[in-house]
Amino acid sequence: MHRDAIAQLKALDLTTYPKNEIHTLIRQFGKFGAVAMDLHPGKVLIRARPNEAGKTFSLRSDLSYKPPKYNTTYQRASTPDQTMFYAGTIPENIRIDELDNARLIATLEASHLLRDNIPDGEQLITFSKWVVVKDIRLFAVCYHRDFTENSSHTHELYNAYHAWTKTLSDELREKSIEVTEFMANEFAKMPIRGDFDYMISAIFTEIMARGKTDGVYFPSVRAGAQGYNVAIVPEVADSCLKLVAAGECTIYKKGAETFVDNETVCLIKDDTSPFKLVPVDPAFHEGRDKILNAR
Repeated sequence: MHRDAIAQLKALDLTTYPKNEIHTLIRQFGKFGAVAMDLHPGKVLIRARPNEAGKTFSLRSDLSYKPPKYNTTYQRASTPDQTMFYAGTIPENIRIDELDNARLIATLEASHLLRDNIPDGEQLITFSKWVVVKDIRLFAVCYHRDFTENSSHTHELYNAYHAWTKTLSDELREKSIEVTEFMANEFAKMPIRGDFDYMISAIFTEIMARGKTDGVYFPSVRAGAQGYNVAIVPEVADSCLKLVAAGECTIYKKGAETFVDNETVCLIKDDTSPFKLVPVDPAFHEGRDKILNAR
């Protein structure tokens, strides 16, 4: 049955937004083996939110998940019916030559300058640093064979998963690998024609998050699968994450060159109260004229 479901999902015309069909077909997967990724207290997550003209953020809610009333499109791991807390993170114990900047991952996901490969421009973005305070369990999407060469973490998860599946019955092992590899391809889908192209991965996340997991953990396609994104359900983000810092940065892009300049910062002790962003120390700020004149 799972093979028929996968074949039918691949054949769907997503431009028609076949929401009900996708729900039905994914549920036909039934039980399959997968990897859970636990985020433990102390784990750091980084979010990035583009600023609207003249707008400064001062509340936790400004920097957290999108309010449901504004959540109207499908994203890689969220549906219009289920908003999610997205953030970037760096796996533990990576090689010295691997990407180790979660802020870069968040920027690649959030900035239209980088995401849409715009050749020239400027954009103000507010970064926020979040720390896990209670365990969070996520469904790990670590089954894309091509990504194992881009990340030692993905390579480790992929190999561990396949070793573990050998303990399953032949039928369940085969099913588990086929389902997880199909979903890994959906989470890695590029290019994206419209939000409908996210429907399968988004609805799958919605179904998983209504089960025994709090969201999903998946490679950042825009970072070349060298870092990971998380998508966490709001109630878990509210209770298991603490906002500890925020700051504005301006992204300058000119051709192949990109520069990120620090603008403001704030260390946050109580994330239930408003905070105020203040200019960074001049030693950590280049300034627009200096950056543009040097390029």
